[in-house]
This record gives sequence, structure tokens and C-alpha cells, in this order.
Amino acid sequence: MLDILSAFSLYSHIVAGSVTLLSGPVAICYNFKDPRNHRMAGKIFYYAMLWVVISSFIGFLKHPDQPFFQFLLGIAVLVLAGLLRGVRSIFLMKGSQVSRLDWGYTLLLALNAVYMLSMSAWHGMNGDNVVFPILFGVFGLNSFIDVRLNWKTFSRPEKMKGLDWMRLHSMTMLGAFIASTTAFTVNAAHFLPWWAQWFGPTLLLVPVQIYFGRKIRSLGNKVKSVA
Repeated sequence: MLDILSAFSLYSHIVAGSVTLLSGPVAICYNFKDPRNHRMAGKIFYYAMLWVVISSFIGFLKHPDQPFFQFLLGIAVLVLAGLLRGVRSIFLMKGSQVSRLDWGYTLLLALNAVYMLSMSAWHGMNGDNVVFPILFGVFGLNSFIDVRLNWKTFSRPEKMKGLDWMRLHSMTMLGAFIASTTAFTVNAAHFLPWWAQWFGPTLLLVPVQIYFGRKIRSLGNKVKSVA
């Protein structure tokens, strides 16, 4: 029975990851052109990515002593918090109030930052492969940056306008897509050097994040000038 559940977790993880790689670009392409199709593709991406996160937790529970799965746990928490913030940004844009859920996943991110930075130091002091101290350190710092952003945003939500929430949604969901693409390159692009497998998607897709962020900001400036 455990073997069946293990196989289901592994293969469903692969299928869900593949779905995110297909639905993510569709949602990106329809971002400004067709809101209906954007929402449809975005929902598919969200639920597929959510299962990727859950199955990653299962993978860690099976191999808690292996550095790769220890790192996978930290990435899964980072992505989960991003998914929640991406969806909550839309609700907050529509008038919802900052809730305990928002502070809850911010606290989870803070704990994750401590965990990943501590693991970076621990693997470094133990003389492990230099790759894992670097990876834990980089993504632990990323968790800390997200905590700071959440604190700044949720402490003063009145400063956020409609398009500010939309920009946060766009940037956050693109971050989740970067994580999905990174998982693909790490598992399938072994012909690349390790740094390209882990950081290549970030280097390629962060400019897309910047582009959409600036586009939404320019729309906000146009609205202000008209008003």
C-alpha cells in the first residue's frame, strides 16, 4: 500500500509539474489580452502548483536526511506562501481586509527563512558540496525578502491601490512559475552546469517579472494622470 501511495505521489508530482509548465505561459500570454482565459489558465496553474507543493512535502517526509529533499522542503514553503499571496492579492484588490491567513503565511515564511539560512550554515560548516550551502543561502534570503515585503504591505494596506495589488499578484505568480521551471531544469536539464539548472530560469524570467511590473505601474500612472 505504501509503495502504491509513494508511486502515486511521485507520478502525480511529475504530471502536476508538467501542467504548471503548460498553463503558466498561457496565463502570462493572456495577462492583459483576455482576462477570462487568464483566470482559467491561472486557476489550473494554481491547483497544479498546489499539488506540486503538497507532494514535495511528502517527498521530504520520505527522505528527511537527504540535502536535496531538505532543500525541497524550503522551496515548497516559499512557493506555497507565494501562491497564497498571489491569490490573496486579488481578494485584497477587491476590498477584502488583511486577515490572519496573510499573517500566518508570513510567519511561515519567516520560519522558512531561519530554516534555510541555518541549513546553509550547517551544510557549509560540515564541508558538504558547496552547491547546497549556496542554494539554501540564496533562497533563504529570498524568503526573508518576501517576509519584509509582506510586513510592509500588510501593515499599511491603505497605501495599496487597485493596480498595486494587481502588480503584487502578477509578480508573485510569476515567481511561482519560475520555481516550477527551475524544478524542470534541475530534473531534466542535466547537460547544463549546476548553476544554470538552478538559477537559469530566474535569470531568464525575472526580466519578464520586471516587464509586467513596469507595465502595470505605467497603467497606474495613466489612471492618475486622467483623474
